[in-house]
Amino acid sequence: MSKRKSNNLILFVVPILVLMLTFVAVYAPRPIDWTLSYSKKDTKPFGNKLLFDLLPVLMQDEAISTTHSNLIYYLDADIPSNNNFIFINNDVRLIEEDEAMLFDLLDNGNSVFISSQHFEESFKDSLNLKFELGKVDQILSYDSISFNLANRKLKHGFGYWYNEGISNNYFTSYDTLHTTVLGINNMGKTNFIRIKRGNGWLYLNLNPLAFTNYNLLQKDNYEYAFKCLSYLPKAPTLWDEHYKVGMEQAKSTLSYIFDNTPLRIAYYLLWIVTILFLIFESARRQRVIPIFKAPENSTVNFVETIGRLYFSKKNHLDIAKKKFTYFKEFVRSRYYLSTSQINEELYQQLADKSLISIRSIQQLFEMGENLKRMKKLSEADLEQFNRKIEYFYEQCQ
Repeated sequence: MSKRKSNNLILFVVPILVLMLTFVAVYAPRPIDWTLSYSKKDTKPFGNKLLFDLLPVLMQDEAISTTHSNLIYYLDADIPSNNNFIFINNDVRLIEEDEAMLFDLLDNGNSVFISSQHFEESFKDSLNLKFELGKVDQILSYDSISFNLANRKLKHGFGYWYNEGISNNYFTSYDTLHTTVLGINNMGKTNFIRIKRGNGWLYLNLNPLAFTNYNLLQKDNYEYAFKCLSYLPKAPTLWDEHYKVGMEQAKSTLSYIFDNTPLRIAYYLLWIVTILFLIFESARRQRVIPIFKAPENSTVNFVETIGRLYFSKKNHLDIAKKKFTYFKEFVRSRYYLSTSQINEELYQQLADKSLISIRSIQQLFEMGENLKRMKKLSEADLEQFNRKIEYFYEQCQ
């Protein structure tokens, strides 16, 4: 397979593989998150999105608002009346100021619904409450637990049965003088009560898991949750998002992106395109060959300039001496002969190596040596001397 065909195959196959991997990463089913949340935004099994979305139907479109802070800060000491307050969480431990505010709300004629497994000791003591909690590790492995309402009009003939995803908490002691039993489990234990406080009503349910998405979708168990909440009057309702297991915190940018499918897909595609760009652009490319001008042979110009300079001065003798000096350097560098002593031996050796007649060589050296004794040289003699040197350069081997 030629290199070009191989490259074309890579360019065709790699994008397809990347798109397939992207599709799998985006649309592959994610493992179910069974962590407790109780948040109105969570669609996970133990979130409260389904319940919150249906609250307007239960409250007949009365205003429903949400608080993400403590009651004392949200209400700012402005105690309303004839309102509903809903707290659903695994652990509703009100701070001292919120606990005092809650009792003030009850005294002022408001209704407070709390479904939780844990409360502050001060809260339980003020209401004379004691209860028994089921084991945490039994939440997903209980054997058939039933909840029911005590009111004949709301009671289910067979109760609302849960096979898993539920707790089995119940009250063991409460103030019977001010308390009404509203719900029981299949063992006849009380798990839902109403307490009269001032002009308001406090509703306490010990099994908040019954109000989560998972259990609202099991058989007809949604009826139990909405029957419990039906005790609240049709009035403006405040939903608590502060006392939550997954209390809303500032999310990072990446958390927000991964929580939204379109943004998550765009994020993956951005990275894939970036990686592909780096892969293909990092391939070795032929650099642009710069255009260089051919270097000029300035030696000729230099020689001509120097020659004109000497010729203009009519210093023929100096020119001849320099040419003879250059000639001797040529003999030394090419034939490795010493020119320090001019004699018959030098003539013979140079004639043997250059294949120039010994007579011509002798005449050339004699003319060159005579230049040392001369004070002036005519132009004609310079031309004759130059011809002999040029003849040697042209004929030498």
